[in-house]
Amino acid sequence: MMTSPYPASSYRTLASFSRIQLLFFLQQRGTMTVGDLAEATGLHHNTAREHLQRLIGDGFVTCQPESKDSKGRPRMLYSAATGPGHADGSIRAAKVDAAERHGDQVRRMLRVEAVIHSPLQRQLDALDEHLDGSGFDARLAMDGAEGDHVHLHECPYIEMVTAHPEVCRVHFGLLKSLLEGTEGPLSADALHPLVEPNTCILDLHRAEAVPEPEAKREPEPDTETDPVPAIICHGVSGL
Repeated sequence: MMTSPYPASSYRTLASFSRIQLLFFLQQRGTMTVGDLAEATGLHHNTAREHLQRLIGDGFVTCQPESKDSKGRPRMLYSAATGPGHADGSIRAAKVDAAERHGDQVRRMLRVEAVIHSPLQRQLDALDEHLDGSGFDARLAMDGAEGDHVHLHECPYIEMVTAHPEVCRVHFGLLKSLLEGTEGPLSADALHPLVEPNTCILDLHRAEAVPEPEAKREPEPDTETDPVPAIICHGVSGL
């Protein structure tokens, strides 16, 4: 039996244009009911609800009951997942934690010194895991003359993008919310679709580090005796 070359989770979730449509309207309009989404997309209510459950299961959408004082079953309100995922049982937070553990394991196998628990490293691990799980061949270029960028090659959604350019806006929104949710110095600045054949570029912005109070600052490493930690991202850096 032939198997897909792409990971099973995020790739298959995002490969459905119906689910991309639902994400698009949630990103553009904010919180919506299943009725609102069915009307906007032209999907049957039950079909929309099934797709929403898949998006919720992969951490792209959140759902909560509408607050109401009157009797009766409250409507369910759907939103695109944004911001830090600190809630108990948060799928997004669990995925970021898993990405960090995976990155640590790879770095240990490579026998490299790494800032394993820095906010920047956590963001890079989460970004790498998301892009890999979504089927992208990605390469990270940091501290270059033109800033920090991620080069996205071999887009697995290229046929969908050709017919529906809004797919790129949805993916950019997912990358923005991912980096915002990991609370580090990186943010997604702009996405340039298909700047070369089947290649897109994601511009990253790195915020200036805030100096710690003098009493709390760690001593500078002695480069002659102490190894200087390296930021290494196991996938998008091209290792």
